[in-house]
Amino acid sequence: MRRKRFLSVVSFAVVVFCCGVFVEQVPAAKPPTSERSQIDLLQRNVSAEAANADLEMLQKIMVEMHPGLDIYATQKQFATLVEQSRVETGDTIKLREFFLRCARITDLVRCGHTYASVPIACQMKLQYATKMFPVPLTFIAQKAYVNHHQVKIPCGAEVLSINSIPIDEVVRVLMPLVTGDGYVNTFRYQFLGEMFSISYATAFGEAQEFEVQYRTLTGENDTIKVSGVSSNHLEQLMESVALGRRENEAYRMSRPREDTVLMAIDTFDNGQGSSSFRAYRKLIMKAFAMMHQTDAITNLILDLRQNDGGYTRSEMFLYSFLANKPFQEMSSGQTNRNSIAFRELLSRNYQSRSAIKYFDRRLQREMVAEDGQTWKLQDEWIVHGVPSEHRFEGKVYVLTGGRTHSAASAICTRLKEHDRAVFIGEETGGVEGVFTAGTTLYYELPNTGVELAVPILKYNNLTKMPKDAGRGIVPNHKVSIRPQDLVSGEDRVLDFTLELIEDHE
Repeated sequence: MRRKRFLSVVSFAVVVFCCGVFVEQVPAAKPPTSERSQIDLLQRNVSAEAANADLEMLQKIMVEMHPGLDIYATQKQFATLVEQSRVETGDTIKLREFFLRCARITDLVRCGHTYASVPIACQMKLQYATKMFPVPLTFIAQKAYVNHHQVKIPCGAEVLSINSIPIDEVVRVLMPLVTGDGYVNTFRYQFLGEMFSISYATAFGEAQEFEVQYRTLTGENDTIKVSGVSSNHLEQLMESVALGRRENEAYRMSRPREDTVLMAIDTFDNGQGSSSFRAYRKLIMKAFAMMHQTDAITNLILDLRQNDGGYTRSEMFLYSFLANKPFQEMSSGQTNRNSIAFRELLSRNYQSRSAIKYFDRRLQREMVAEDGQTWKLQDEWIVHGVPSEHRFEGKVYVLTGGRTHSAASAICTRLKEHDRAVFIGEETGGVEGVFTAGTTLYYELPNTGVELAVPILKYNNLTKMPKDAGRGIVPNHKVSIRPQDLVSGEDRVLDFTLELIEDHE
């Protein structure tokens, strides 16, 4: 249930995680040759006949396989947008523009696990032979700020325009490339900050130099020209951002107060039996066993701000130490079919033949016809959990943000439903009620090579839809970062939580 950070635009990885199954790795394509590295592959012309045939196929795939097409839109609206995206007979369209149209269509679904990707050859070109925008950004209140201490623009400065294009217009073009759940903006802006450079290169093309207009924290406006960097250099910059960098250890525990344990869980993307799952399980069991043995610890701070999902069984394992009664993975699950349609178009870059056969067998075995249009996940295939004997019965404080998505938002839904936690920070990136995730199929449109990620299981986490459908978990105490925090490194969310605990003594 975790969307790979880079799959929205560039599907560099060829490891796919689906419902607790590790899918066989397929060799990645080779980097482009030096001769082809100078060509903008997204600038090639596509005939109207080829483009329109792929649009029709995109529509057929989504209607046949996507169970959440009608959660936030109607099939009529979807069909209308496809029709509006068609190319006039006799005309041609650039592959870049065709991809952007596909991205706008998939964005209509409002699902963070559903998206279009550029063809694999274009992905390799972007990865190995494209100059990127060299300034890591983060978005605060929907404005772009420099998120690095060692670039040519001051950290915390607001970016106003790039190459004379206002940043609001740049964001408008790029937003369909970073799809998100429902009406939640926190995830999309979080993801856009992390994916900004690659998204910009995809939508606007490569640039050797960028003219950036910005405003410093003291209110001074300035303009500077900066040179593009390689993806390897960009990756190094992203690993050392001022705010939101990935820690070396994905699971961490500390004791900021004598009566409080702070547990940071940065991912649930750890299949059972893997070394990462063993490390995760070890920390969870050690922490809760320790808390169970003493009356001194009365508060648990669970930091999920960097957790963008993973396996539901991993989040259920954590929840078993917080639950006070038996629980299950979901209230119900649905698919559109009990078999995979358009198998001949499934991309072999992400799923092997054996994996596809496995998915098909699971659908046939686990789904039962519900009505003439949908199939229901049989109750015996819904995973159940029970409270641990070492469950924690003290106060639970959960730190959330835009990255808190998918399986991470699912555990937040459980905690909120049973009034088990106080939420602090920003709205979760994942929605509270129903969403599509689980096994994701990767299709390749036959004429253009544009790829589609299509999750095939609808998760109903609640028996009754929440009042604000399409929203994430809204925190009890909203605490947002400020531009000046990028410079100071102050963790306002954690500081507020510790003050809250002190006030409740």
